[in-house]
Order: sequence, then structure tokens, then C-alpha cells
Amino acid sequence: MKPCSLVGKNMQLNEDTCESNTHNELKIIYIKEEEPNDDEYLYCEDCRCFFYNKCEVHGPALFIHDTLVPMGVTDRARQTLPLGLEVGQSDISGAGLGVFNKGDTIPVGAHFGPYQGERVDKEEAMNSGYSWVIYRNGQCEEYIDAKREMYANWMRYVNCARNDEEQNLVAFQYRGGIIYRSCRPIKPGQELLVWYEEEYAQDLGITFDYLWSKKCSANGYVQTL
Repeated sequence: MKPCSLVGKNMQLNEDTCESNTHNELKIIYIKEEEPNDDEYLYCEDCRCFFYNKCEVHGPALFIHDTLVPMGVTDRARQTLPLGLEVGQSDISGAGLGVFNKGDTIPVGAHFGPYQGERVDKEEAMNSGYSWVIYRNGQCEEYIDAKREMYANWMRYVNCARNDEEQNLVAFQYRGGIIYRSCRPIKPGQELLVWYEEEYAQDLGITFDYLWSKKCSANGYVQTL
């Protein structure tokens, strides 16, 4: 991953004595930059490059936060909707419910999440249409399933895009969770439709392919993007 900015990186200082005499000591301080994990980067849609902490041109990323609702509350998923979003009948035939923008236009680069649900085993995740996999070092580490609404958030209702033209969200892993980023302006009345970021899926192989196919089939259609 090639970031366009590494502003704000943690740095480790090491001191070595370079030269010493009876009067003073000359010390050189070596700065060792600690590389962030891959899932600590965000992506700027305008600059078309990754950044850490903030884009040098556009500043910090915009995060649109959920409405806070305790876990275990009936119909919790809907209640967590951010201001301006609503759940309604999807425009996609057979997909059931979907999420729509009923507020101002959502700008490119807005972030939603993380996706919330219960941690389940692989078998349960494979049988659900509401699961995402969290990975570390290219290995599947845990599965987040939003099948039960009382332990999920509104992101469970976001449908998969059927093609490039209708996609307006990109799903990716960030700091151990799944985030959705707007890749196009989402106008009032438009449905939010997601597809995954290639870098997120490229190391996960058939496990992710199966989960994604299951998610798309739960929406009532076969993936074609």
C-alpha cells in the first residue's frame, strides 16, 4: 500500500553516543518510523491515494456517526440510523429493504460505520447473508454477523450494488472493523448501494467469495459487478 501522506506517524527514538570527550558528549538521535498496519489507512477519493490520519490536501476524513442505541434493544438496527438516512423498500426487485438518503447530499469521502453485529464462527457466518470477515496478515480472524437486528446497526440493510454505475459506497476494513465510504455523491432520495474494496478481498480467497455471494443472494440477485 502506497500512502500519499504519513503525517502523524508514531516515532521511536534511539540514542547512540557518536563521540565523547572530557568536555561533552555528542549524541545522534535516530528516528525509527513505525509503519502503521494496512487497515489503519484511509483513501481519498479526490487525490486517489491512501493516507494516514489525514489527507495532506483535504484534511481529516469525514465520519458520519450512528445514533447511539444500547445493544439488545428491539429493532436496534433501524434506531441506529444516522440523521438523514431511512430504511425503506429497496429499488432493487426482490432485495427487500434498503437504506435511502432523505437528507442533504452525502459528499464523496463520507465514512459510515463500523458495521456492527455478533462475533460468530465460520459455519454460522457462511449460512448468513449478513456477515463480514475481519482479517489480519491475510488470515481470516473473526466473523461479524448482523442477522439479529437487536445486536446489529443500520448497515445490515444496505444492499449490494449490481453494477459500477449504481455503486455509491465502498466497503473496506479499518482498524479491525468494516467501514463504508461514499465513492460518489449520494443525492436525496437515492439508495445507498455497496461493493467491496479490492484490497480488502484480495487475500481472503474463496472464504470471502462465498460470503459475498451469500450476501448478494440474500438481496435477491446474483453478483455481476
